[in-house]
Amino acid sequence: MGIFNKKYRGLFNKYHKKMPFGEVVLKDLNYLVLSFRNFFRNNFKNKSILVYPHYPSRGSTIYKVGSLIGYNITNKPKKSVKTAVYWEYLTFRKEFLKMEEISKTKRVINLYSRDISKKFIDKIHQDVFGYATIVDPLSYNDKIVKKNDINAKHDGIIIQGPISAVEDEFIYQKLIDNSCSNNLVMDIRIPIINKALDFVYIKLRSIDERFKNTTVDTKTKNILEILNQEEIERINEYCSLLKLEYGELDVLRDNKDNKIYVVDVNNTPQGPPANTSKNDSAFALQKLASAFEKLSAS
Repeated sequence: MGIFNKKYRGLFNKYHKKMPFGEVVLKDLNYLVLSFRNFFRNNFKNKSILVYPHYPSRGSTIYKVGSLIGYNITNKPKKSVKTAVYWEYLTFRKEFLKMEEISKTKRVINLYSRDISKKFIDKIHQDVFGYATIVDPLSYNDKIVKKNDINAKHDGIIIQGPISAVEDEFIYQKLIDNSCSNNLVMDIRIPIINKALDFVYIKLRSIDERFKNTTVDTKTKNILEILNQEEIERINEYCSLLKLEYGELDVLRDNKDNKIYVVDVNNTPQGPPANTSKNDSAFALQKLASAFEKLSAS
């Protein structure tokens, strides 16, 4: 079974080589059922979105958007592909040569979104906002957040600065006071499709788990309830410099200076976030699907 799995990549899509054979079969069967449904839904036409090189999970927003607009999601290039999304689960992306080739004939979304390391996104943050999250931990005399430069590690810890030595694989940020009532902290998650959409997710989590990927509650809010127009324009400029056409930003507002700070960028978003109500999830996905159709047609 092990040898077979190393060679087997899936019939309709290319799955991870370590995926169990049974799971590969189930994913191919699910794809077949959905493609038949979409074929009849689209007046006997096959319409697909190429999501390459990695095949997205069913929890990803792109998978859910495809389902809403009746498009198959595949990571095998096909003639029926309407548009393509560069989808690689790495902080520093490597498999862009194939997408550059595809971009000669198809629109490739996020083609140049290739670095979402915290050091890089903070450099762009400094350029756009005029201030940064990263501090010099050798001289900064206050609380510091130490976390991995690689995305999605959720390993942040609070330390007291200044410190005597730094570790290259980590970054050192100022501790942003995003606390609210009842020992909770508030994260602002901003969906991006070409630009910031007109809504955000407000994510509340326990202050004791402020760096974990857990939530107590998530609600959708009109973006103008949370950010002012100048901040929205800065966010759009920031995404433009990052070459981020499709993704999400995690933003914190500091109670001390009232400024916003982008602390994470995700170009393979999952969602809506945990503990979002069914109504808010449906609202968000409809907004995402409509915006994605406009972007892919542009």
